[in-house]
Amino acid sequence: MPKDFLHLGWRQATLRLEATLRERAGQAPERLDRSTIASDYPGRDWIVAAWRISVEFSDGVTRRIDLVVGRQFPTTPIRTALVDHPEPMTWPHVEHDGILCLLPNLAEWDPDDPFDVAMELLNRSVKLVEELLEGSIVERDFRDEFVTYWGYRVHSQGENLFSLVAPEPPSRMVRVWRGKGLEVVGEDEDAIAKWVRRRFGDKALLKTEPAAFLWLDAPLLPVEYPETAADLYHLAERISGDARTLLDQVAKGEPDEVLALLGAVGRGGAASIGVKVLNPKRRKGRPRAPDAPLSVGFRPGHTPQSLLLGRFFGANPVVRTLVQRADSDWVHGRGQDARTHRLLGATVVVIGCGSVGAPVACALAQAGVGRLILVDPEVLTWPNVGRHPLGATAVGRNKANALAERLQSDFPHLHVEYRACGLHHLIAHSEDLLAAADVIVTATGNWVAESALNRWHVRQGRERPIVYGWTEPHAVAGHAVAIGQGDGCLQCHIGRTGAPEFAAVEWPDGGDIAQEEPACGAHYQPYGPVELAYVNAMVAEVALECLLDQPAQSFSRVFVASPRRIASLGGQLTEGWRPAFGEVEEGVRTVDRPWPSVGCAACGPRCLDEDA
Repeated sequence: MPKDFLHLGWRQATLRLEATLRERAGQAPERLDRSTIASDYPGRDWIVAAWRISVEFSDGVTRRIDLVVGRQFPTTPIRTALVDHPEPMTWPHVEHDGILCLLPNLAEWDPDDPFDVAMELLNRSVKLVEELLEGSIVERDFRDEFVTYWGYRVHSQGENLFSLVAPEPPSRMVRVWRGKGLEVVGEDEDAIAKWVRRRFGDKALLKTEPAAFLWLDAPLLPVEYPETAADLYHLAERISGDARTLLDQVAKGEPDEVLALLGAVGRGGAASIGVKVLNPKRRKGRPRAPDAPLSVGFRPGHTPQSLLLGRFFGANPVVRTLVQRADSDWVHGRGQDARTHRLLGATVVVIGCGSVGAPVACALAQAGVGRLILVDPEVLTWPNVGRHPLGATAVGRNKANALAERLQSDFPHLHVEYRACGLHHLIAHSEDLLAAADVIVTATGNWVAESALNRWHVRQGRERPIVYGWTEPHAVAGHAVAIGQGDGCLQCHIGRTGAPEFAAVEWPDGGDIAQEEPACGAHYQPYGPVELAYVNAMVAEVALECLLDQPAQSFSRVFVASPRRIASLGGQLTEGWRPAFGEVEEGVRTVDRPWPSVGCAACGPRCLDEDA
């Protein structure tokens, strides 16, 4: 398609927009030619048409406003621009070329009525300019959205500057590790070492240097942005506390650069921005040799501190940079999730890293569980790959080992371990690990192993919950049973051969018979990851609930697929389901069921007496 080709629908829509603008604005809009658009909006090659109108504002001045559209109009809204705008960064919400920022990135609008939307945006533009002229929102909005406006004046977008430091008071000394094309800032060397080695492996060389975190009582206005090292130093002098002393301490070792993070609270919460001061010896064109130290003229270690600091924090320009937050509070909830702190302090053991346990482990890592221990004795094989988070690169490796390695690299602020063993071995040799867990999740599909875990749980007094997860044939139903301190243990409603007492779907035509590979004993259920996703999400949800609010009583949660899918596979809802929950009319359904005690062989009085 030729670059300048604009389809008939676009041309019709723009003609209607022009007519609407003429009618509503009460004036003939000026249609801008391509050369004017290119001149007024360089770099905005998405703009293919624009109209200009004049508006008289409350200060008696007539200013011009442009309505601009792109090739996707009317499926994308118009933008507006203030042609007669002040110098960049004088007013918030006005970009360097006058384009106005009116809609947030998640704003909803009506694509079927783009003309009313355009007029509403024009009215908003006029109202915004009036508010900016009045002045009350100028300082407020610059401070509230300080990271955005700092970003307009940075020299570096901070793509490779990662901060593990929580942006909160007080000002303090922190550390920075400079790797190949990467910088990581942390509270101390130990915090950085853990993160870097979990992310890149134990072979990563670690040598950190001091850096400063300076807490601002209020975010900076554009006129306060430091241009030189002296500006940064004067800013630190104005900050309460020992901010200036921190800069002194960082600079006295004559590093190649001093890094300072500036933290403050805006409308969306706390954030930090970065300023780098390069050692003057690194600047070209200076009278001194490029490698001459700041202490030139004095014996090493004998330069008067005031002279050394004056040389370092002089007229040399700073490098303003954005900061990529990588601290745990930001990764898990962008600093707004009250659950994050509790989850980061939790320990979960996931037993069975197959098609249920592995996705559940991934979900718990994403949720921010601070310590995960993954347990599985088996290796990943090619038939596992289709419904497992791990892929071909992990085939032949132990599932728990490979998954732990991946999650540890993906979430270096968490602690992920593995045990390449079966459940019986874990009970026999790592009982303390199980006892220390806040929640145990097991998805082995092995009744012999899980009955042993259940008996161990009973002997321990069931102080912490265990979540058992399994699927019914074809994954048309799934179960998550949380065993708490009260009501039944797992065996109360599981038969002696591992058959659950309650099933949601039955198979009159034998649809429950597992498929068999062309090998002895290699049975499997022919379902894929899409069908299984519902069950995995439910098991992870129950595990998370148990972490955040330990259940006093045991309960069961059951997922059932749509009746269409159940029928297509030859199944039907059981007599146990229908009287209690009725027919599923459409879509999927999830219900909670009690899990009462029946005094089974595992938890009954006689068993407890024998154990005693």
